[in-house]
Amino acid sequence: MINRRSLRIKAFKNLYAYESCKGANILLGSDMIGQKFSPDLNSMEIVDKAELKRKKLLAEEGFGNHFDIEKRAISPDPEVENEVTEALDFVKKQNQTDLKRLSKDVLDEASNVTKDHLSIIALLEELAFQNKKLADEKKSRTTILGEKAQSSTNLYDNKVITKLKGAEIYQNLKKDYKINWSNHSDQIRDWYKGVLNKDESFREYIKKESTNYEEDWVILDYICRGVIFKNDIFTSFFEDIDLDWSENKPIVRSLVLKTIKSIKEESDEFQIADISYNWEDDSEYVMELFKVTTKENDYLESLLVGKLENWDIERVAMTDKVILKMALAELIYFPSIPTKVTINEFIEISKTFSTPKSKKFVNGILDKLTADLIEQGIIRKSGRGLLDNK
Repeated sequence: MINRRSLRIKAFKNLYAYESCKGANILLGSDMIGQKFSPDLNSMEIVDKAELKRKKLLAEEGFGNHFDIEKRAISPDPEVENEVTEALDFVKKQNQTDLKRLSKDVLDEASNVTKDHLSIIALLEELAFQNKKLADEKKSRTTILGEKAQSSTNLYDNKVITKLKGAEIYQNLKKDYKINWSNHSDQIRDWYKGVLNKDESFREYIKKESTNYEEDWVILDYICRGVIFKNDIFTSFFEDIDLDWSENKPIVRSLVLKTIKSIKEESDEFQIADISYNWEDDSEYVMELFKVTTKENDYLESLLVGKLENWDIERVAMTDKVILKMALAELIYFPSIPTKVTINEFIEISKTFSTPKSKKFVNGILDKLTADLIEQGIIRKSGRGLLDNK
């Protein structure tokens, strides 16, 4: 199941992307100014290159200073001021567009976990269909050659597969998430012949004259555990269609195995494993974390500046800045989450996504800031054990 750390990571990755987008948008805004005050080499019009250069420098300085409140000033040249305003408006609109897109991506990435989960369950159906298709082809060939056909359809006739096909909730979810393997039929055929049919455990199963429900369930559980989630061929395929597969794989595996386990007994009703224990609360949490971190960005950065002794905020790795701002946002604006949990979670994220020294750096800054903000009454928690690290 997807947990809060996984959700924090998804928010972190999109917040990092947003910071990168903001930097790129500023460069684009600066390029707009540069193009405006550069001489048109294709024009026959005589221009004062010195004047253009002067205006370009003024505009670039005014544009750059806009992001530094202490240096911000209005240019006495109306043309320069107009171009600076247009460039700033462009940057603002691009930032808003990027923020809206990346905000949506946070939940879309979480939704991909469910889609991957359903896709692998559906893949079991497709592999069963290949079993029947190849068996029919073999029967056709042996009939033509006058030989006795000996083709097992144990996987196609698998009683658990039959239950999957008749599970209305599951089939509806497949439609909702647009799960469709039809474009990969040749690939599935190759997987069946080149991977599954060469597996010793599967070959033992397929050779049986008949199978009971327990044997049918065991082979599906094995195909998931021992083939799909272990074989590099399947890993490479899912990495190609899901950029977050390496991060999502353990969660997807857990969900798939839980879903399969729900029908271990013949009398069991089929149940799709939920993405989390309370997705409504979890999705609300991650979206609020993303939104409050962007909304309070300037305030959160001002808190950091005050603690970065002998450090320029611009010298701090962007990953560390995003991690620290997210941690501060959670400490301040999520009163029900213990401070210890927040600090530990973001230290763990820094270990994976930032520099080798980030763990110590993030830990030190958060410890100092947390103590100060509690004393100032900015961090307010209610409930036993929420404020201290005990």
